Amino acid sequence: MDKKEVIQNYDREGASYDSMRYGRTRGGRYFSEVELSNTLKMLKPGSVLHVGTATGRVSTYLASKGFDYVGLEISETMARISAAKLNGRGSIVRGDAEHLPFKPGSFDNVVSVRSFHFLPHPESFMRDANLILRQTGRLTVSFEKYVPGREAFRKLMKLPPSIVRRTYYTNSHVSSMMRSAGFQPLLVRNATKFPLLVYWRTKNDVILRKMHGKIPSLLGTVGVVVGGKQNSLTGRLEKSTPVGVRSYLPGD
Repeated sequence: MDKKEVIQNYDREGASYDSMRYGRTRGGRYFSEVELSNTLKMLKPGSVLHVGTATGRVSTYLASKGFDYVGLEISETMARISAAKLNGRGSIVRGDAEHLPFKPGSFDNVVSVRSFHFLPHPESFMRDANLILRQTGRLTVSFEKYVPGREAFRKLMKLPPSIVRRTYYTNSHVSSMMRSAGFQPLLVRNATKFPLLVYWRTKNDVILRKMHGKIPSLLGTVGVVVGGKQNSLTGRLEKSTPVGVRSYLPGD
């Protein structure tokens, strides 16, 4: 997995990112509602570092709920779009999730909403998250899951391959990674009730909304793991300085 691929893809998509994913169908918009609401439920009150802001969909939502918000984004284009949408209600930093450019004990929450699977070295991100979280801090990550037969299904449905490579995980794998990084898993489950494709392709969301709260999440293809910080990790983590880290404010 190459970070340059991620940067180039998100720089290219720019302002069209949200409409491509959430604006084409009512099902896509409903998925966005569910994802935002679920993310809010996972967080502690206080400050939050949101890793992977994209165009600021999650950024503006969390800021509107009263969080002391900081977003981290590796794509310069996305960082500028997010900062403009926030309009001063939080701050955006351009940087690398595997080298978090913040002081120890800076945040109550670190959250990654479906950007975790793009990280080449997610263990580095988790260790850094442990370092910058306060003693009672919480790490929340959602991610696209490993599903047997995913590639065969893609070909059967004649879907194009993903432009950006990613790593798919099981819930138990991410939970184990959290333990290794010094977190106690507090919640491990599927974050969705259906495969993402069902949401993206549902044009009429009436039935989807009626069914969603009544069915189990066995068919969900997005996982979420929430970890509470245990005792501080022993030893100091050597932190390299990210290249080109800066805050973006509207008008920069």
